[in-house]
Amino acid sequence: MAATFLSDLVRYRRFFLMTLVLGLGGTLLVGFQVSVITYPSQDIKRFINATWMERHRAPLPPETVALLWSLVVSIYCLGGFLGSLSSQPLTARYGKKKTLLLSDLFAVTAALLLGSSKMAGSFEMVLLGRALYGVGAGMYVNTYAPYLGEISPKKFRGFAFTTGAVFFSLGKALGQIMGLRDLLGHPSLWPVLLALCGVPALLNLLLLPLFPESPPYLLIEKEDKEGCLKAMKDLWGDGCHKAEMEAIMREKEATGNSKSLTVLEVLKDTSLRRPLAITILLIMSLQTNGLSAIYFYAFEVFRTAKLEEALIPYVTLGMGVCEFASVILCSSIIDRVGRRILLWGGYGAMAWALAFLVLTLSLQDQYPWISYCSVTLIFLFTFLYGIGPAGAVFSVAMEVFSQSARSSGFVIASLVSWVGLFLMGIGFPFVMVQYQKLLQMIVVLGIGGTFSIGYQISVINYPSEFIRRFMNETWIERTGSPLHEKTLLFLWSFIVSVYGAGGLLGSLCCGYLTVKYGKKKSLLGVDVLVAATALLVGYSRRAKSFELLMVGRFLYGVAAGFCLTIHPQYAGEISPKRLRGLANATTGFFWSLGKSLGQVLGLRECLGTESSWPCLLAFTGATALLQLAALPFFPESPPHLWIEKGDEGACLRAMNQLWGSGGHQEELGDLKKEAGAEGKGRPPQSPRQLLRDGSQRRQLHVLLALVATLQLCGINAVYFYASDVFSQAGFGEQLLPYLALGLGLCELSASVLCVLTIERFGRRTLLWKGCGLMALVLLLFTVTLALQTKYPAMSYCSVTLLFLFVFIFGVGPNGATMAVMMEIFSQWSRPAAFMIGGCLNWAGLFVLGITFPFAVESLGPFCFLIFTAVLVATGMFFCLFLPETKGKSIVEITEDFEGSHSSPNGWKLPAFLGRGFQEDQSIYASF
Repeated sequence: MAATFLSDLVRYRRFFLMTLVLGLGGTLLVGFQVSVITYPSQDIKRFINATWMERHRAPLPPETVALLWSLVVSIYCLGGFLGSLSSQPLTARYGKKKTLLLSDLFAVTAALLLGSSKMAGSFEMVLLGRALYGVGAGMYVNTYAPYLGEISPKKFRGFAFTTGAVFFSLGKALGQIMGLRDLLGHPSLWPVLLALCGVPALLNLLLLPLFPESPPYLLIEKEDKEGCLKAMKDLWGDGCHKAEMEAIMREKEATGNSKSLTVLEVLKDTSLRRPLAITILLIMSLQTNGLSAIYFYAFEVFRTAKLEEALIPYVTLGMGVCEFASVILCSSIIDRVGRRILLWGGYGAMAWALAFLVLTLSLQDQYPWISYCSVTLIFLFTFLYGIGPAGAVFSVAMEVFSQSARSSGFVIASLVSWVGLFLMGIGFPFVMVQYQKLLQMIVVLGIGGTFSIGYQISVINYPSEFIRRFMNETWIERTGSPLHEKTLLFLWSFIVSVYGAGGLLGSLCCGYLTVKYGKKKSLLGVDVLVAATALLVGYSRRAKSFELLMVGRFLYGVAAGFCLTIHPQYAGEISPKRLRGLANATTGFFWSLGKSLGQVLGLRECLGTESSWPCLLAFTGATALLQLAALPFFPESPPHLWIEKGDEGACLRAMNQLWGSGGHQEELGDLKKEAGAEGKGRPPQSPRQLLRDGSQRRQLHVLLALVATLQLCGINAVYFYASDVFSQAGFGEQLLPYLALGLGLCELSASVLCVLTIERFGRRTLLWKGCGLMALVLLLFTVTLALQTKYPAMSYCSVTLLFLFVFIFGVGPNGATMAVMMEIFSQWSRPAAFMIGGCLNWAGLFVLGITFPFAVESLGPFCFLIFTAVLVATGMFFCLFLPETKGKSIVEITEDFEGSHSSPNGWKLPAFLGRGFQEDQSIYASF
């Protein structure tokens, strides 16, 4: 083996040298820039402020300094976006080597700007230099991976791709070393630190011209067979390269001798949809897998573990070395183990490590020794990332595309990646560390709350064929004869619909149990129920009992009824007034996240197989166990402790634990007003008392409108029609699950946007404008559906409107509904209100499931007009009669409904209604 290795090293020495040159001038620079920017942050902020003082004789406000600093960080990603956008036409016209040389010129120019910025007294040069670094990085990353794959012989292709991750980790580690105060992290040397990337870029600029273009590029795009053979011999040594030449010729014939496809052509080519989706998911997974958050939390964890402050940068450097070593290990095993195992095995192990890390981070304040477990898990997570996804992602992303589509495919995926990095970079400096315990509790509530509901709703469709076969085979084993087709259909529909019946029962029981035991204990009881149910469902196939599956689905529904009632209340009550909308909007986010994960795991490539469907349905047992382990270490909600239990001390301790140390006088004052209005220690209202309470009538009408919006907005009907719309647009049957996943991811991204914007735009605006836009889109969708048989081009309009409708739903009603439901009711009436809302929700879901197929059969696409009318009515209702609840206490919102302000409803009606309507209090009084 050693002799073979030495022989390959000699024969392929030019290839290995070129890999080294590409790495030094490529991903090493990207890794260096990503890691090094955090070290001189305080020095650059001081430089920005001092420069401004010299110019204007006045300091900048802290918020402006923070914004400029976040722009310094994130403009690198904006430059990366522009570089990615320009890389495809440049590589198509000039080739990959010349494009890489151009990116090196950008890096050298950026280094000169940054290095002289302090001397010139211009922070604008820092911004420009970071932007040019980003442009160079965008061009290089998009070109580097395809180039590396094309110059590699097949036996070393996996190794070659992992070198990208090796140099990226090496760059990060080098940035951490150079950023130390003992080296270039000194306040006077930060320009040199940021300009250091110019050295390897200049080296790459000098050495890369000595190496050839890639053989596939020369043969397929330039049709230079002689040049291709010469490049092969230059890189791979003298010898017979017949097999490699034949492989390139086959690829050339398969692509029809076509030139490089443009980005638009790749997007239009239906045969490339699957590799494009895979590549986007792979590259997005690199930025959303939690590694950045791990590095952010590392300093705090190390401090909690009582490490000396002077040692912490060196321990962080140890993390970088750990990642570097694991990536090297990945490069040595990737061609033996394979890419797929490294990806799914790596991400699976990382998920478990991250779950346990969340748990240990939540507990380390109460139990200091657990901080050492957190340190261990941080290093374990970093190691798993390096040995798995870090090395395998770019290898797969390159190999799924042909030569003609590779450049544009990378451009599309990289554009998505750079946009995501830009948004994270611009928002990261404003993360409120004060509320990290609150955010942790919101995550714990979400994974055991609406996440499991969304998962169970979406996942049941995927194994339908296998479950029906299982029921039939089980019946044959018992009786010797198969089930009648109608009986089998009835049993399957019962398995699907019994979930709703369980949800209705759970909602009915929830109010009594939360009043008696509190929300936290009720959720813990639900977790035990879900874990036990997961065992029933997971064991049903082995036990050859479809009755276990029916019981399991019913119990899942009971648990969902509890979660849907408790989760929004609990999330809203644990949040301060300024974050209450954000906390409640996360219920919609976790719902969408559960739906998306169900769609991913339900694919045949994951758990959507005949042997794995019990595991697919039992998956939520794992999330329930995670919540069961973590939730006991978080408190009950402050309003529950103060108003219902009358325990002022426990309420204050809960506030300090969740919101950080401080007086919290405003929140305490609001609770005192609410307790004074209701009577501290007074038992909550029952549903009957709430329905008979005239002072709550207006809130109940709003509740009814909110439930009607969720059930009758048409979102379920849109998902029902999605497969037909995609088929009409020419998408193959095998692509339909991936397009449905695309819809789920669209809703998930919209839910994230809702979480970020709900405290800025308010609940009322998101609701009534969201309903109005959804009505308009649904009306256009009905028209395109009716016309697409006559005009085939309309089917593409239908697909666009489908995604637009789902996006508007996620940004508007999906996130704002729960926030309003929680805020319009007081602590005294909230459990009963949510019980009524839950019962209406589950009953509506059942009725809709029964009646909708008949509506489709009789009305066809015109059934959407019913939902359009409902959206118009509810949108007008919210616009006219719903007060804005953003930033208000429960007492203030109640006063708005009671009409104690200057206008009868506490806000101005639209001008088009006329002054006389606004002044007539009897109209609103009758409402």
